[in-house]
Amino acid sequence: MNYFLKCWRFLLIIMITEHAVAQTAVKWSALPDLPDQQGFAGMYAGVSNDALIAMGGANFPDKYPWEGGKKKWYDDIYVLKNGSTWVKAKEKMPFPGGYGVSVSYKNKVILVGGSHENGHFRHVKGYEWDGKKVLYSDYPDLPITLANMGGGLLGDVIVVFGGNESPAGSALKKCYGLDLTDLSAGWLELEAWPGPERIFPVCSFYKGQGYMFGGETVGFNSKKEKFRSILLDSYRMTLEKSARGWTAHWEELASMPRGMSAGGSLLPVLQDKFLFWGGVDAVTAQYRNPATHPGITKSLLYYFPETDSWEYIGEQNKILSRVTLPVVFFQDQWFYVSGEVKAGIRTPTVVGVR
Repeated sequence: MNYFLKCWRFLLIIMITEHAVAQTAVKWSALPDLPDQQGFAGMYAGVSNDALIAMGGANFPDKYPWEGGKKKWYDDIYVLKNGSTWVKAKEKMPFPGGYGVSVSYKNKVILVGGSHENGHFRHVKGYEWDGKKVLYSDYPDLPITLANMGGGLLGDVIVVFGGNESPAGSALKKCYGLDLTDLSAGWLELEAWPGPERIFPVCSFYKGQGYMFGGETVGFNSKKEKFRSILLDSYRMTLEKSARGWTAHWEELASMPRGMSAGGSLLPVLQDKFLFWGGVDAVTAQYRNPATHPGITKSLLYYFPETDSWEYIGEQNKILSRVTLPVVFFQDQWFYVSGEVKAGIRTPTVVGVR
């Protein structure tokens, strides 16, 4: 009897373990590569009329930055037709750009802010694919020039967090919102989170609330030398509308097990959890020689918004992790579009998770 009991317990442990693994497993897939040999960092991307659109971004077309290469921004628009073939649209963006925020809303991809070779800009533009060409629309400009921020869509409101006003500008503790049902009101400055200023935070949206994690600011060591301070704090934002307009309420959440800056934005929502993959952590941020940079961290983390808890689920060793890229929900999966896999080195690959 004891023998059979032991066997049953052993089988039960196996079943429970297999169930736990199944619960935490991430299923990976891929779309065709972008039709560019290098790929881009800082692209905009979204979905319009069942087509995935990716545009803009920057790379180093001639030489790597440590070889004296010059960064180039792009105005090209790529459309994934029928979910299988990328085509370069005849239309282009009004000007090259990247490193802003993009959202998908009522068959339009709305691009918010960003930067180009002459600095940061305030423009907000809409793009719609009608099956044959890209149509344009204008939205109210941001109150300030802004790039390197996080953000996304919370109901009918675009919200953006942090960023800076110029390439050498300080990180900001600013939050802005644009109600897409009331464009005449323009952008509103909302209450900011209770933590420090930041650029490149990562964000997600779940059950009518916004989430902001990490990012980076400037730190000083004991010798008063500057370094990239990768932040660990996390916040949940709730928007409330009254006769006076929108109000943001913030709640501080459990700190991140490891910081993340410039990760894919948005964070994929896999049922009841957010997936953290890629981004710059405190270790990789300290590498100063791009030629010997080890690449982006491979670790995978889950955050559970219902319980405000974290779980480490392993490493992704088969696919290169990346930074500064859009993440888009398309065909029931979340897709990481292009991005940077090492300092100055991009990838044209488009990777999906579910």
